[in-house]
Amino acid sequence: MMDQNKMWEMIEKANWSKDHNYERIGRKFKKLSYLVRYELFAFIEQMMNDLNDKFEKDWLGKPGIPVSDDGWSDLRAEVIGRGQKFYKTITVDKLRKMAIDGDYYENFTYCMLDLD
Repeated sequence: MMDQNKMWEMIEKANWSKDHNYERIGRKFKKLSYLVRYELFAFIEQMMNDLNDKFEKDWLGKPGIPVSDDGWSDLRAEVIGRGQKFYKTITVDKLRKMAIDGDYYENFTYCMLDLD
């Protein structure tokens, strides 16, 4: 099993912020072995879940983070797609500002849809 730093390195090398093209990134990830892709997918899912656990009450609370269920998924995926430093420094205020400004895209996790 790869360590978290390797996972983050792969995510950052995908360069999501360049063009937000999950198909381009998916083709890049498709070149990885099945096992590595599976581990990366599991890691991304865990990071998504961790963000949800940490910020769900803020999303649903007052004043809330103004996004739909789908938008909440997109927003969390955006945080991961921007890399480890961004992920580790994300706050409720940053999430709220991203949501209000529309500063997120649909959806970094789509790059992992075709695992076979």
